[in-house]
Amino acid sequence: MGYYIGVDGGGTFTDCAAMDETGRLYYAKAATTQEDFAVGMFAALAALAEECGTTVTDLVAGTERLSLGTTVGTNLLVERRGARTGLLATAGHGDSILMMRGTGRTAGLEPDLLFHPQATAKPVPLTPRALIAEIDERMDYKGDEIVPLDEEAVEAAVCRLVREAGVTAIAIAFLFSFKNPAHELRAMEIVRRVAPDVYVCCSHQVAPRLGEYERTVATVINSYVAPASAAYFGRAADRLRETGLRHPLLVMQVSGGVLPAAKAAEIPLTSLGSGPVGGLIGSLSLARRLGHTNIIATDMGGTSFEVGLIIGGEPLVGDENVIDQYRYRLPRLETTSIACGGGSLARLDPHSRSIRVGPESAGAEPGPVCYRRGGTEPTVTDADLVLGLLSADGFLGGRMPLDREAAVAAVAALGEQVGLGPDETAAGIVRINNTRAAELIRQQTVVRGYDPRDFLVYAYGGAGPLHAFAFAQELGVKGVVVPLGNGASTLSAYGCSTSDLVLNIEREQVLFAPFPVDELNSLVAELESRALASMSGMGRGAGEVEIERYGLMRYSGQWLHSLLVRLPPGELTAEALERAVDDFRSMYDTLYGSGAGLVSQGVELITTRIHAVVRLSRPDQAVEKASRKPLPRVGRLGTREIFWPDHMGRLESEVFDGRQLRHGNRVPGPAVIELPYTSIAVGVGQTLDCDVFGNFVLRLNRPGSSAATHMGAAATSVGASAGGSR
Repeated sequence: MGYYIGVDGGGTFTDCAAMDETGRLYYAKAATTQEDFAVGMFAALAALAEECGTTVTDLVAGTERLSLGTTVGTNLLVERRGARTGLLATAGHGDSILMMRGTGRTAGLEPDLLFHPQATAKPVPLTPRALIAEIDERMDYKGDEIVPLDEEAVEAAVCRLVREAGVTAIAIAFLFSFKNPAHELRAMEIVRRVAPDVYVCCSHQVAPRLGEYERTVATVINSYVAPASAAYFGRAADRLRETGLRHPLLVMQVSGGVLPAAKAAEIPLTSLGSGPVGGLIGSLSLARRLGHTNIIATDMGGTSFEVGLIIGGEPLVGDENVIDQYRYRLPRLETTSIACGGGSLARLDPHSRSIRVGPESAGAEPGPVCYRRGGTEPTVTDADLVLGLLSADGFLGGRMPLDREAAVAAVAALGEQVGLGPDETAAGIVRINNTRAAELIRQQTVVRGYDPRDFLVYAYGGAGPLHAFAFAQELGVKGVVVPLGNGASTLSAYGCSTSDLVLNIEREQVLFAPFPVDELNSLVAELESRALASMSGMGRGAGEVEIERYGLMRYSGQWLHSLLVRLPPGELTAEALERAVDDFRSMYDTLYGSGAGLVSQGVELITTRIHAVVRLSRPDQAVEKASRKPLPRVGRLGTREIFWPDHMGRLESEVFDGRQLRHGNRVPGPAVIELPYTSIAVGVGQTLDCDVFGNFVLRLNRPGSSAATHMGAAATSVGASAGGSR
């Protein structure tokens, strides 16, 4: 049996998803092991093998493709466990990474934290001033040498950094190296000669873009995470090969595709944040099959809430990245996250004396109070359990009982500080969490000129399907899809398994409209040749490679407001490039408002990008037949009283085993669908259907409808009879 497997190592759980050659899907998960991620990966593979009815050895030996999404680099950075990294910078510019363009205190912070500037601070430096060496050298903005490279200074700096300061990685970031990399390449040769065991990379290799600070950050982060990331990829690949894997391990990239582990280890920066991108790719794969074009992809797990947009059947592409308040530019599928998930801690805000949820998280250890692993502060998961949205004995398919009494006690202790009972406090925690999720979605849609009511929400991750009924209702979206049913909590892993081989090659070269046709055609041909050569090095012929072209454009003189515009295939003509400029102006008006652009300034193309793709084959997903069984007999587990947070009252609610529901079944709310790895809440007036691919489709009630009116009345009467807190 051939398997196509995706693995996603998250902050709390490591997820696995697999498809066999018949198109049948399997899912499994295990706790993430922070001390050695490979241990958690193989624990998840062992659980997956059990689901498939085989052994780990036979599973791995029968695998046709295994793709890995990982948070290793992110965790190394945030926890400051990366390599001791030195920086070689142009003389006079060594402080650029420490000054952080003046935005280091606030970059990437959530809006509520900005109201307390006294509590903000710059992050701990990735490379302290003592590890930064300034080198006499200089290229001008055209790439012409102004000051030759002082090679003796480079050698002396490397000797000091390695032998005295003990660095194990070196980043080289010289001014305008993306125009002429000669000085960086020569400095790299010296580093490798003097310190052959030290990892070294150059800024023109990592981020060949205008923007000294952002390029330096990208290079330093890459050097900081590279040794440990490469070691992890190597250990995982070696162990998989020893277990019987016959094909190279693939690693998920933020560009939306995969690369062989050996290639990914060269610039591991491209894998930071690849897990959420896997979820977006999984959503895209399913959306194309279902004919959905406008999607809000939402992933709520244990520690974070991620949002990505699919517009007109294509994911949004960007290059702005912020991690731990460091800003850099790298081509990626756009996803935005906040600290909002099942493990988010609920605490009393010392300033407002009100309940605050997040950004701190209980993580996998100790986890929520109900996990009984030593947690003492209530989380969103504890609140879900108190309300009855979660079952104490159904979590992870019953393999992990939850302690409801401990959760109630922790929530009650918090509630006493604000004069609320356990139910009201738990409802408040959940509503705050859901409101934060809805607000992030508004920011990502409305700010871009889109109306969320024109979209479907795809809700996945362990906690997403349980909360989507509320935040989607608040937004007024068309409906909610819980992709792959029980597989929703492992959709990022599924997305890794469905990803294609993807490579981005780009060049920074400013051209003014009307663009010089011959010069641009020559540039495109050079970049395409480099992309094909790189794919050839991975064993892929030119006939397998699909090429897409993009140009990053802006109004002349602007810095921040650049937009990525697709360029046509074939020989570029003046007419085709004029249409591309028109596309830019239309996109700009959509994003910033009609007439916002200063058209008289003209348009310039600052970066030309080649997006090379090799489509990887996979089986088609199996299709279910409609069920002829009446709903009451299919997986009905009974009823339980649930305190619905939007209505502040308990309702007798149906509970179903989601594994027993089939295409053709419909569940009216209020109800909860329990699955081994997630649960789906169906609010009053809402209905849930199952489609032919095993997705659950939640249909929302429209404001002002009879269902909405009934919902309010029912909640009022039941809430009064329930007497509030229980």
